[in-house]
Amino acid sequence: MHKNKKIRVIDTGHLTAAENMALDEAILEAREESSIPDTIRFLSFKPHCALAGYFQDVENELRLDYCRKENIDINRRITGGGSLYWGTSDIGWEIFASSDSFSSRISVFEDYYRLFCSAAAAGINNFGISAGFRPRNDIEVNGKKISGSGGTSLKSCFMFQGTLLVDIDLEVMLRALRVPVEKLKYREISSLRERITWLSRETGYCPSRQEIIKNLIEGFSEYLGVDYYLDKLSKREKELFSRKIKYFSSREHIYRIKEKKSIYDLKSIVKTKTGVLKTIATVDGSRDILKSVLFTGDFIIYPGKFIFDLESVLKNIRINRRKISEVVYDFYRTYPEKIEGISEATLVSGIFKALDKLEYKRFNIPIKYYNDIFFVESSSMPFSKMGPGKKIEYFLLPYCAKLPDCSYRFSQGCDTCGKCSISDVTELIADYNIPAITITSYEHLEDTLFKIKQDGANFFCGCCCEAFYAKHKQDFERIGLSGILINIDNSTCYDLGKEKDAYLGSFEGFTELKFQLIKKVLKTFNGSLSDTKK
Repeated sequence: MHKNKKIRVIDTGHLTAAENMALDEAILEAREESSIPDTIRFLSFKPHCALAGYFQDVENELRLDYCRKENIDINRRITGGGSLYWGTSDIGWEIFASSDSFSSRISVFEDYYRLFCSAAAAGINNFGISAGFRPRNDIEVNGKKISGSGGTSLKSCFMFQGTLLVDIDLEVMLRALRVPVEKLKYREISSLRERITWLSRETGYCPSRQEIIKNLIEGFSEYLGVDYYLDKLSKREKELFSRKIKYFSSREHIYRIKEKKSIYDLKSIVKTKTGVLKTIATVDGSRDILKSVLFTGDFIIYPGKFIFDLESVLKNIRINRRKISEVVYDFYRTYPEKIEGISEATLVSGIFKALDKLEYKRFNIPIKYYNDIFFVESSSMPFSKMGPGKKIEYFLLPYCAKLPDCSYRFSQGCDTCGKCSISDVTELIADYNIPAITITSYEHLEDTLFKIKQDGANFFCGCCCEAFYAKHKQDFERIGLSGILINIDNSTCYDLGKEKDAYLGSFEGFTELKFQLIKKVLKTFNGSLSDTKK
């Protein structure tokens, strides 16, 4: 396409999710039948909406109850990729064109992303900020994502689209999309602010819709080398739209794909020299695909944007440890800046420890419990693996799982009154002939672990919250006794900001033990009760 050829530009304003999806298909179809010329479309949504990708199961990807409660439109895009949240101020840009129109600048599929994202970035730069293309399909500003992109085709034509974040509420976005609960915590939302940005944040004010579109048009025109003219929807586009809107509003379209939930998040915690590394690996179990990786924690790495760049290439990879390792090591090797603070081996270890949890399926552990199991490694058990070969010799119970007014709360024993989860667990442990010890403070925990280790124990089981495990992981390993820890339910001392009270043994809260998971763990390591009683 040359500068003397003009491209048509339309702005369809704010529409519902169903209207925008129907219009996407209508414009693409009109372009394919040559009823319209090559076109750039600008769009927005009202009300705000959550959109699943074309091949996704809406119920697996979106929190439907939350969306309905907050009047967030729910729909499905005609393009692939992951789920998206659109605020009412965000602006979408789309290019509908013949495959021949940009053939001189596109030779492989990835060139679409580079060409059109760079053109949009040129428009964003008209605000005086520095935006640029980040492979595979993002636009970034100072290492933070401000726009994503994707596309689809119809015979000899294509639609390529992107989203420009203008003024977004991160918490609403995270709650509308079925993202890891980890990201909903205050610290993780703060961490996400280092990964994502939006136009009003970068410019210091919220530009008008007209100003944004004007700058984007100029960027597309200059970078693509085309003139443009403003237009409105044609009669043919309106005809096609009117035929399609009913379908795109229907449950048949929105809930078109129903599949057994196979996409889930696996988490690991690794202590590094500079802090804690938390890894969340999102996997598609049915397809054996690593969909994405998120690294969070208080570790230190320079340059900071390196982690975000690495996350952008750790997407949709076959779960093959050699391949994953090669991606990470190659990225370190070819990165244009020197990487300091955390090694490639540590990041690979974080991913692999998360993927280790896929083995839990062999032991009939439900997926919902995968992230509720933590291992304590030692020189005698350097690898955190589930399976027989070790026997649980002691079971450590947290005092906070006993009722606040229980006479046994800060002492050993339980009268199995049935009023709390400790009752059932105590009876189960007794059936296995495993000694139970109620832990009443952190110092008591250390003393207990050292004592049972001196008494010849090799492996223990206990219950604690994830935050406690993350904070004291190195302390457990320093003591040198291998074990398995099981997460607890309800608001823990860390959730309530009372960890100092818990350390001293004066936390007044109440937690629940995961009885069903404890049963499965005991059976995995110590066999069935019938075997135990033989």
